[in-house]
Amino acid sequence: MAMSKALPHRAIAPWGRHRGHYIFGVDPRSGERYVQTTFDADGSAGAVHGYDGYAGAATFTTLGNVTRGNAEEVEIRYPWRIVKYEFARDLMGAGRWRGGPGTDWEAMNEGSEAGIATGSSDGESTVGMGLLGGEPTPLSVTFIVQGDAKSRLKSHRMAKVQPADRVHKLSGGGAGVGNPKEREPEKVLDDVLDELISLEAARDVYGVAINPETLEIDWDATRGLRSRPS
Repeated sequence: MAMSKALPHRAIAPWGRHRGHYIFGVDPRSGERYVQTTFDADGSAGAVHGYDGYAGAATFTTLGNVTRGNAEEVEIRYPWRIVKYEFARDLMGAGRWRGGPGTDWEAMNEGSEAGIATGSSDGESTVGMGLLGGEPTPLSVTFIVQGDAKSRLKSHRMAKVQPADRVHKLSGGGAGVGNPKEREPEKVLDDVLDELISLEAARDVYGVAINPETLEIDWDATRGLRSRPS
């Protein structure tokens, strides 16, 4: 943060916080014990001056050198089925250059009773600050889903996961660099079309009005939104 003030053209915003876990149990298919840990639910990289944050770069502690697994590998190695694994909408730090998107990850226990440890997760209570007017990394959250019931699972906890229970994680992406209302409206539209940000965020955060029916930029309304004091 200090260096970004001295060298704004070299500003580098924080990456999304780590959302790791350890799930352990016995695989009924083999009778063998297993421990599953993953970077899959982590967010993405923070923005740098001139560039959006790299999408899907896992966690800063790996500097991008540890890749995410794929759903098929997880399901072959462990008695868990991947229910959802995609970028999350509106879950990154906005900016002239926005952070990489967060992750929406959910998996179901198709084995016997298992345990989960969440001690390596800090993103539910700490954020990485945005730079030069950019927004910080969003907070993350983890749930245990049992049928229609959902309970929050905080970090640094141990919990049991019964058969058919699901672990659902929403992990914040990277922080932004620069004032969001200085982002090119065309890039904001691209993010809406890619379902990375919502129409509401485009208007309220980036000051870009997009017609919900035609999905085209309303330039007059956009100029009006951006002329308002922040």
